Amino acid sequence: MNPVGISRDEEAVSAAVATVLMFGGVITIIGIMLLSLVPVIQELEGAVKRHDMQSQMSVMAHEITMLSESGVPGDRTSVELIPVDGELSWDRTRGGMWYSASWYEDDSFRIRNVLDLDRDMEFQHPEGKVEALCYDDLRLGPDRHHIFSPVSGADTVIVTPKHGLTIPFGPVVISQGESTYSLNVGDVVTLDADTTFTSSHDLSGLVLFEEGGSTIYPPSKSNPATGEGRHWAIPMPVGNSVIELFSNDDMLIQWSVGTDSGTEVAIQTSALHLGNSWTKSFEIAEESLLEISTNSDARLLLMTNSSGRTTLIGTDGSPLSKEFVIPHTSASITITNPSALSSTITWKNDGIPIPAGESRTIEWPPSEITTAAILKSNNDAIIEWNSGPSGINQIVALDTGRFSGAEFRLNTSAQEHDIQISGYETEWNQSDDGIYVNTTSGDSLSILRIEGQNGMLVLKSDGQERCVAIDITASGWITTELPWVNLDGRRNSEIVQAWRNGSHPASLEIRLIGTEGDSTHSTLSTAWAFHLSRLTYEFDSSINGLEVAWSAGAVVTNHPELEPTILVGPADRGGPGPRFSATVPSMHPTAESASGSGNMELELELVMRESLASHLAHDVRRGWQGPYGDAVATWSSKGLEESEDWIVNPSRVDLLDDYVGWVPIPSHGPSEAVWHSGGEPIQFNLQISSIDVHITEGIS
Repeated sequence: MNPVGISRDEEAVSAAVATVLMFGGVITIIGIMLLSLVPVIQELEGAVKRHDMQSQMSVMAHEITMLSESGVPGDRTSVELIPVDGELSWDRTRGGMWYSASWYEDDSFRIRNVLDLDRDMEFQHPEGKVEALCYDDLRLGPDRHHIFSPVSGADTVIVTPKHGLTIPFGPVVISQGESTYSLNVGDVVTLDADTTFTSSHDLSGLVLFEEGGSTIYPPSKSNPATGEGRHWAIPMPVGNSVIELFSNDDMLIQWSVGTDSGTEVAIQTSALHLGNSWTKSFEIAEESLLEISTNSDARLLLMTNSSGRTTLIGTDGSPLSKEFVIPHTSASITITNPSALSSTITWKNDGIPIPAGESRTIEWPPSEITTAAILKSNNDAIIEWNSGPSGINQIVALDTGRFSGAEFRLNTSAQEHDIQISGYETEWNQSDDGIYVNTTSGDSLSILRIEGQNGMLVLKSDGQERCVAIDITASGWITTELPWVNLDGRRNSEIVQAWRNGSHPASLEIRLIGTEGDSTHSTLSTAWAFHLSRLTYEFDSSINGLEVAWSAGAVVTNHPELEPTILVGPADRGGPGPRFSATVPSMHPTAESASGSGNMELELELVMRESLASHLAHDVRRGWQGPYGDAVATWSSKGLEESEDWIVNPSRVDLLDDYVGWVPIPSHGPSEAVWHSGGEPIQFNLQISSIDVHITEGIS
């Protein structure tokens, strides 16, 4: 059978196929157009996220700056952060900064890699020989309490909250074993000396052996170049104590203890080679705080029961020195010549020779001296002041010129020596004759000389004055090791725990010890380095890894193309004249703080504001840790664009006369800038404010 009436329309088929193909082409074109528009849409979305959080963090940065610069401990403020998208989190290891200041003309001090969490660091001081570096753990941050380890043989410890720029809000909490003590500023408490204790605030105090002894008590804030000061807050033990202030200048002295107070004047004699001295006895019925202030720099000798032994400090701030001001209180002084050459020791109208490597003891003062006297040596010398048959003092390290180091010369007549590690680990040996102690590897040592049962030492927390010998003259970078545990490659939780228990510092003070004039162990410069937590808002656009972050007072971003950009710069103050002042806001989250993508309520509380330096400096520098360092240095020096001297002579700081402010240092090393004041000394003031932030998730 043949089909009837069926035929194929070829044109209709071709038209249908063409329609389908055209529709597919249109769809493809639309898809390509959409794919090309997606990055644009994502970039627009990323711009919205960035600018929204930028405005919010700028408001937060202003609140933090006001709180850190003008607040007092206990002041609070609240900030709300509402992310469009993305997450808020804390970065504790990639943010940080440092300052350095040089106390003598034509000196500089640069550091790098000090915040890398390992033991290695580098520094540069091309102007002369470097003898040593000394480190102090500043213990800045939440839950980083000050730790005080027991001193072998000590009986009691008497402490008081350390005086600073601001007083802590609420009580200072001291924990020792199962006991807890709450102290307000001005309170004094006695603790056991055989058990470790911790404190929420730094403490001043005395370590007492039996009935006590004598010691050079440090000021509340010392002159960074000499170690002298103008204010002392001393927790006084019960009994009779004698205070002697000695200086090289006139002194107006004000003192108060309990309900008693007074003002006295001590005038320096015009005679050559004599200093100035003021002495007063105090009969203490119960433990009390003695406060003394002067109008000129001085040192303070504290004596209990009119006996004891202590090591004197030279006029350059080093116990290994060529010039000393000797207290007038009757005692004997032992002068040691540790050098390989014979020394001549002179004072007013007299003197003695001391052969190399030997000591001489003389009764002090001579009959013709009626006040503190200036004693000089042509070589470095060590002087021990001794009154009575017993006492305890620290031995001076010969390599660092401080009380910790790698080389010591002992007095074999001493009853006992207590050798302690000043660091993480070390190996050491003692010469066959028992005179010399040297480390063979590892960190430094500190040694106590013990005579009899009585004695007194200044209280020191763990992590203070860890000194490392350098003994190098070099124009380039010098590598050395930090005397703490290596945290390189550790988890964040381990790093935070190390900061808390003191096995690695989260913030450091570094003192550069070197040659200045005739002095071989002067404190030339000081640097401060801080790990600072970064509050980051992480988001994506067409690329990943974008952020807006707050760090050390600056608001930064890497949007849109991962290039570092400064949105709000760090706050500092310059002028009028050669002046510079800065307050570093150190903000850290509490342990209970939330993180994530929700609406966040930030409760900011100023915990402490402390003055790190307030002195005349000749070179001030600032460096940054992390990816935004170069951008911060450039942003801080934006006023250079208007300098004709800089345009004509770029990178010539020595020819820059029409500009005062930050000048970036071109380098492949640290991100760094120097404060330029036309060659004049700078009145330098540096503070740090610790701010605890508690973050809770709000209602969307």
